[in-house]
Parts: sequence; C-alpha cells; structure tokens
Amino acid sequence: MPIPFIAAGVIAATAISGVGSGVKAAKNSKEAKNVNQMARGIVDDAEHILNTERKTTNESIETLGKNKISILSSSVKDFVTYFQLLKNVELNENTVGIEELKHIGVSRDLLNDLETDSYKAVKVASGGLASLGTGVAAAYGAYAGTMALGTASTGAAISGLSGVAATNATLAWLGGGALSAGGYGIAGGTLVLGGIVAGPALAVGGLIMSAQSKKKLNSAYENLSEARTIAEQMNSATTVLSAIRRRSDLLHSLLTDINDVFLAGINTLKSIISDKGTNWNDFTRDEKEAIQKVILTAQLIKGVIDTPLLDEDGEITRKSAEVLNTGRDALHKIQAQKTF
Repeated sequence: MPIPFIAAGVIAATAISGVGSGVKAAKNSKEAKNVNQMARGIVDDAEHILNTERKTTNESIETLGKNKISILSSSVKDFVTYFQLLKNVELNENTVGIEELKHIGVSRDLLNDLETDSYKAVKVASGGLASLGTGVAAAYGAYAGTMALGTASTGAAISGLSGVAATNATLAWLGGGALSAGGYGIAGGTLVLGGIVAGPALAVGGLIMSAQSKKKLNSAYENLSEARTIAEQMNSATTVLSAIRRRSDLLHSLLTDINDVFLAGINTLKSIISDKGTNWNDFTRDEKEAIQKVILTAQLIKGVIDTPLLDEDGEITRKSAEVLNTGRDALHKIQAQKTF
C-alpha cells in the first residue's frame, strides 16, 4: 500500500518539532534548543527554495501548454480550414523530404489528426486561455494533447483530465495540490522527480522528541541529522525541477518560432486561394512549393506538440531532447526554402 503523500510544510514541522507532547522536563538545555533551531532552519531554507522552483516550473509548463492550445485552436485551425478548400492536390516527395521530420514522428494522416487536435483545442479554449480548468494547461504542457484530455464527443465540452495526466503525482504536486487533498484528481500515491522520491520518503520516521529530558540532547542531534537528509532530498528535487523548467522553456521557444513561420505560410496560402481559386492544377510551380512549405511546417508543429515533456513517472523524456535538436534543424531547413 503506498505511503500517503505529506506536503513539504507538514514534513518539516513533523521532522523537527520540539520536544513532543508529554515531555515534562523542566527546561531544555541551551544546546538542544540551538541544535533544534538549526535543524528547523536547514529544512525551512531548503523547503523555501524547493517551493519557489516548484511554482516557477509549474508556470513554465502551464505557459507551454497554453501555447500548444493557442496554436492548435488558431493557427492549426486556420491551416486546416484553408487547406481543405483545395481540390486535386498532388504533393511531391519533397513534402515529406526533410529528414528531421521523419524522426519527430508524424502520422501519415496529418490533416485528419490536425483537424481532430484543433477541434479539441478549440473546445478547451472556448472560454479563453485564462479560464482553463485546473491542470488542463499543465497537462497540455507536460503531455501530448491526446494524452491529457478525454476524447471529444459531439457537442460536449472537454474539461476533465484523463489517462496519465489525471494520475500523475508530479503534476499534482507542481500545481500545489497535495495528493491527499485530491490534487488533479489523485487520491494518493508517491511523488517521484527524476527518480528522486520527493514526498513520502521525507516523512518516514518523523521524529518526536524523547519524553525523558536526559535524552533530549541526543534527540536534538538526531533531528539535525534527519533535517540534513531531508534538505538533501529537497535540494535534489529542486535540481530536477530546474531541469524540467529549462526543457519546458526551450520547447515553448521552439514552438513559438515555428508558429511564426507557420502563420506567414498560412497567409501565403490564403493569398494564393484568393488570387487563383482552389484548384491545385491552376497554381504555378512556385505557388505549389509555397503550399508544400506550409504543409512541412504543419508537420513540424504537430510533431513538437505531440512530444511529451514528462513521462508517467514524472521524468523528463529523452524524446523531448531529441525533438529540440531535430525540430530546430527542420525549422532552419524550412526557412531556407524558397518563399512565394
């Protein structure tokens, strides 16, 4: 049976509490008091740093999620709308010719996938990005949209988390919700950050000072030792959070840059349709190549958005590192192509 999650603040209070209930010693020794104060300070400092990084990391992941939702509900939606107007489209091999896109992993049924993703994102963003339900933006940031939200049904708003996004302890803790309080729909469990247990392990054997005054000083030093162990675990968790935040920021930056190119391409597509109509056979070679460039950008957008930042255990995915490298290279090659 999993050990219940205990919030860091409770852990600190338990691990380095005073002499404990029932202690009737006449007076604490000065040394024991100072040692306990030192222990409390060690944990308080580590907890403050951890909570600061937790909040910053959560904000970064939410920002990434909102960026994904915004792109899907606007840029991707516009692309699908205009591309579906085209008739007799014949794409050449260059449309999927950028090697980096093959490694990112995009379905062959790109248009249908984009249409589905866009539909879901529009539902999610219908009330505005600022009013997203608890955890939705973070779930979109941490995972692919299909992993974060339930399947859309006609006319039904998408608001609840599902699958791994609904049961991931890392997301719950990042958002400030203790598992015991049902954060992000979780009733209990353990929190693991990159293999570092940052929750229950800190609560194991929570210290209570001995009721016998002659043991008070020894208990104080035991508290100090436990406090240092707790602080080390918190510091390790802080380091992992920092790495998650940096990866999230890089993915957000990449998506923003790709979307800038995507928007320009969509405007070109709209212009071609306005000037020439919707029959592919009526377009010039340059116009066809310009449209194919937009398709390549759509593939890249899809590949990056579908790349999860975290896995089911709350660890940074290797795939996200690969996509950062291949995605940036693919973007540079798309930008280098001739623009209509």
